[in-house]
Amino acid sequence: MAEHNHAPVRDDPEVSHERSDVNIRGIVIFAAGLLVTAIVIHLGLYWLLELYRAESPREAPVAGAPRVEEQVPEPRLRISPRVDLEEMRAAQERQLTTYGWLDKEKQTVRIPIDHAMELLAKRGLPARNQTETKAQP
Repeated sequence: MAEHNHAPVRDDPEVSHERSDVNIRGIVIFAAGLLVTAIVIHLGLYWLLELYRAESPREAPVAGAPRVEEQVPEPRLRISPRVDLEEMRAAQERQLTTYGWLDKEKQTVRIPIDHAMELLAKRGLPARNQTETKAQP
């Protein structure tokens, strides 16, 4: 059998094992500092919240008193967007399907879109004169 020599080699003084494992004292100091910091932050936030609550007390509504609606500045949120959309589409549909004046002074009228398409199909699109198009640069 071969002989095994398990004796450490001590020829190089820089090669050796670690003298200690983990610095337990440093870890405990760091954890304690972290805990103290967390407690200070939470106490500061609690104090700030209480300060804000004290500055703006909430008023309890009086029973039977009419509620005063404040005028909210623009842009306002829609209370019922579905109803507003239906009203807008109904107004657009009325404009597309009825007759009406656009400008009485200039005698410009609005006609239903179906009637306008029929007139356009019968008469065709207006065309330019060939002389007008050649004269233009």
